[in-house]
Amino acid sequence: MASRNGHLGAALILLAVAARCACVLVLQSHLVSRSTYEHGEIAANLVAGRGFSIRFLGTDGPTSQQAPVYPAIVAAAYLIGGIESPRSLLILELGQAVLGGLLTLGVLALARQVVGDHPPAVLAAGLIAALHPTLVYAASHVQVALLGATLVTWSLVAATRAGSSGRARDAVLAGILLALTALTDPILSLCAGGMLVAIWGGRRAGPTAPAFGRHLGLSASMLLVAALCVAPWIIRNAIVHGEFVAIKSTFGYAFWQGNCSISEGTDKVVRASVEKVLEGGAGAGLAAWNRTLWAARHEAGYIDDVALTAEDRRLLARASEPERSRILFRRALAELREQPWRYPGLCLRRLRYFWLFDETNPKTRSLIYRVSHGGLLALALLGLCMATADVRRRLAPLFLTAGLISAFHAMTIVSARFHLPIEPLMAVWAGAGLARRMPFGSMSTATADDVVRVGIVGGLQRGRLLDRPA
Repeated sequence: MASRNGHLGAALILLAVAARCACVLVLQSHLVSRSTYEHGEIAANLVAGRGFSIRFLGTDGPTSQQAPVYPAIVAAAYLIGGIESPRSLLILELGQAVLGGLLTLGVLALARQVVGDHPPAVLAAGLIAALHPTLVYAASHVQVALLGATLVTWSLVAATRAGSSGRARDAVLAGILLALTALTDPILSLCAGGMLVAIWGGRRAGPTAPAFGRHLGLSASMLLVAALCVAPWIIRNAIVHGEFVAIKSTFGYAFWQGNCSISEGTDKVVRASVEKVLEGGAGAGLAAWNRTLWAARHEAGYIDDVALTAEDRRLLARASEPERSRILFRRALAELREQPWRYPGLCLRRLRYFWLFDETNPKTRSLIYRVSHGGLLALALLGLCMATADVRRRLAPLFLTAGLISAFHAMTIVSARFHLPIEPLMAVWAGAGLARRMPFGSMSTATADDVVRVGIVGGLQRGRLLDRPA
């Protein structure tokens, strides 16, 4: 039975990779112009020898506008296939298709930690992660969200493992993954709260669980390792900007985008012309549909395009990058003070956009998006309702992670891509309900562990699984 479920898990991983490769090849997003945004510009400058730099708010120069990990990955693709060439983008997107397999493996591992050895629950979570349309579609974008989702999932896996094993090396691995998550998207470092709950939750795993002091040490080790791994980038920022910058310099800028006087709570402009593009640009085939969505997205533009005057840009160009962000932050606060009730309304609107549909994003108006997005939410809520109290307790780290990320975006700015990192967690919620009638730990299938031993990670050994460790 263990071997069979291990092979089913391996099949899900292969299915995830195949679905994403098909999406990339069918939609042809690598042929769409202006699809790389800030990550592509920074990557191009890295390859050209100009360093980690960009033109941002009126001036060119070294930047902390983005975290370093993803632009470095894009730069690696540019080195292989050429700067912003269709070949390099295809290489990058196919690499992200493989990353989707790693994400699915992480969901299988996380689900098993939550529901124990219950094949239907574990495999259901993996199936959702493998085929959920927005997670599949993300592979066709030069976008940090898919990498962020993968790192958040594996960070929670590592922290839960550290809490149950009590091993220092597991806490060190969790710290490294937390640092990579922060250096990919610092907002996602909010998963540290869920990771700490996962470590301390291990104290209730049984009579052999590590003592209070040991869990305190594990938590401290994880946070210290994460801080040490992030420190070089913080030092680089201090050298470049002449002041402390916590990974990215753009919190104030993003807050202004989401809360300035003309904002709808996102970074996009609501334009009637977008509807005309959506209505008039349809063609035969999925690739044409995808090009239409991209055209509508470009037509929507950014708040910056209409809210910043030429004088504003000259003012911002004279300031340092962190100061530009602070100027816009103060401007947003001043505008909110003039209409005190506007900010709570924007927060509630963003919360609705985050969990339901972002009305300012042309891509989220697609029926495919809305059905799949709403379907995942319904499955997740159903799974939570069906899950036992013990399983829901084990889901606490996932709840906290999703809640912190959701709350941050509700208070600052929201976009459809910001929801992607919690979708693998929702897949686990959905699967958890299937373990309701099974006593915890009643079967020995070790689905995710067996997958590692079947060729996806551990390699095939004459068609047989490796023996389980004692």
